[in-house]
Amino acid sequence: MAQKGSGSIPHGRSGNGHDDDGRAPRHPGSRRESPEVYRRRRLVAALAAGVLLVLVAVGLVSAVAGMLGPEETEGVPAPDTATASAAAASQEPFADFTPRPDESASAAASAPATEGPVEECGSELAVRASTDRESYAEDAQPVLVLSLENTGEDPCRVNAGTSQMVYEVTSGSDTVFDSRHCQAGSEDAEVVLEPGQEQSARLGWNRVRTAEGCTEAGGEAQPGYYRLETSLGERTSDPVPFVLE
Repeated sequence: MAQKGSGSIPHGRSGNGHDDDGRAPRHPGSRRESPEVYRRRRLVAALAAGVLLVLVAVGLVSAVAGMLGPEETEGVPAPDTATASAAAASQEPFADFTPRPDESASAAASAPATEGPVEECGSELAVRASTDRESYAEDAQPVLVLSLENTGEDPCRVNAGTSQMVYEVTSGSDTVFDSRHCQAGSEDAEVVLEPGQEQSARLGWNRVRTAEGCTEAGGEAQPGYYRLETSLGERTSDPVPFVLE
């Protein structure tokens, strides 16, 4: 029978914790890592060191450029080609951008051109008169409108310059306003009107009477009923009524 506290050591293990053959015991679950794992670790460490060196080089070049200024950094080489390409791209961000074609320009280019010379407008040119309101308050200024329209089936040309335009306001047989009386200057302006096209010219009237030659300072037109007629060359519109209050 074994005695208590004899301090006996189990067989196969020496008192210093080693096996009988002198080797340190192996702990459960521990094993030596393969040489492949060590090689991978060394490769990762080498890549990290390379990236760090590149970042340091870029930082140094940027610092030198900041201190020397733009004129003195011409001799400082870029750290690599990728950095130079990125800088060029940042200066011209839309260098490779291809704009969409202009639809209006394409439509104009595809539209058939008018064949042959354009004839002068004849009876197909309509001249109309109108005002922006039918009645004007005491402090309101009438706007007189002369409109042209090509009612024909072909384009036609006409001299629509101020040398041909006339705005005339009458009250009965009294000519109250005529745009030719005080016209400072006039000019010719030939335009081409497409079939159905309409153009308008507006003239503001300050409600002051005019006289031929603009030799007299006219008085203000009195409240009442008036008529507007417009002309372009030899073509005259129908009269249009309006009221001054």
